[in-house]
Amino acid sequence: MAGKPADHRDVHIGGVIEERRLRAGLSREALAGPLEVSLSQLGKYLKGANRLSATDLDTLARVLGVPVSFFFDGMPGRDSSQPGLSDRPQAQLETLAGWTGFAEAVARAADAHLDQDRRQALSSLVRAVDHALSGQQAFDKANNSGPSD
Repeated sequence: MAGKPADHRDVHIGGVIEERRLRAGLSREALAGPLEVSLSQLGKYLKGANRLSATDLDTLARVLGVPVSFFFDGMPGRDSSQPGLSDRPQAQLETLAGWTGFAEAVARAADAHLDQDRRQALSSLVRAVDHALSGQQAFDKANNSGPSD
């Protein structure tokens, strides 16, 4: 009895891993060892017959010296209208990182200095700002206009 056909995404990822392994001059044993799987199981991963876990992808990325996103680059059938994190320009990622640090600092300060009611009020304010900005982006998109400066 034939099994379920391999998912095209698993086939793509397996092919990318195999290509990178060959370019790096690594043996299949060099990949199977850190994954703690047999060569047979590794072969199934490389053919896309079995799906790799996120943990396994992270391990392989470290062994192959690439970011995990490398395995997804060029994947057919991706909806390009919804960019992933790795599809964003570096400057945009740096901006996001700055905002993340800011948000963490605000959260720490709020936790240290505000009572529960004021933390709740701050949380409501942030949600209201998010809602307002999301509405503006939808309006801009619907009217083919950018944000007003």
